[in-house]
Amino acid sequence: MKKRINKIIVLVTCFLFTIVSCEIDNYDKPASSFSGGIKDVTTGTLVETDLQNGSAIRAYELGFETLAAQTWVIKNTGEFRNDMVFPGHYNLEFINGNFYPFTVDNFEIKPGVNTHDFEVTPYIRIKDVTIAHNTGNNRVVATFKLEAGKPEVKLKSIRLYAFTDIHVGEQVKFNTTGADFKQDFGTAQTIDGSTVYTLSIDLNENEIFFGLSRNYYFRVGALASVPNVGTVRYNYAPLVKIAL
Repeated sequence: MKKRINKIIVLVTCFLFTIVSCEIDNYDKPASSFSGGIKDVTTGTLVETDLQNGSAIRAYELGFETLAAQTWVIKNTGEFRNDMVFPGHYNLEFINGNFYPFTVDNFEIKPGVNTHDFEVTPYIRIKDVTIAHNTGNNRVVATFKLEAGKPEVKLKSIRLYAFTDIHVGEQVKFNTTGADFKQDFGTAQTIDGSTVYTLSIDLNENEIFFGLSRNYYFRVGALASVPNVGTVRYNYAPLVKIAL
């Protein structure tokens, strides 16, 4: 008899749990979208980043006893878009990226469509960039200059990246070989805006990656050394598509 009663109790408990779990919650659905760009305060151009492990927005929705961070990813183009945002007020943190960190307090996101561009100071600007295929020696050659965002910024490394899609960068790249596609500085270097850098990828030496007739994507990246700013990520020039 006792076993039968226990079975009835279990069945009733499961039934009640099913009813409760099927109830519709009373929370409003996200009713806002938020989009815009991360733009260089000096040039007005988008500050490109890595799609994976790149710059991001850390958002804290206000009005709760405990504030929890939401991470809103910035695209590799320097643009961002989130179509599932709750309207309200947020504290926004821009840290551990490829530009000087800052915060925006009590930022309002209204119901509906919201757009806003944030002006930043990138650690390094990559300027006067050319990337082209030299058919004579079958190399892809990049030339460029660098400019420090602020006087204390120094140069840690530079690299010419290559891959088969637009997300090319430090996190998505061919592991090319050779002596000329990157340069790492043991001691961070002072950035001289007049210096012309040259990097190249030998396509013959890297035939395993470039053996197919198709479009490939290249871009130059530079890593800064900056004191007291947290994690520093790569700065990039716009990508270039080359048909090989």
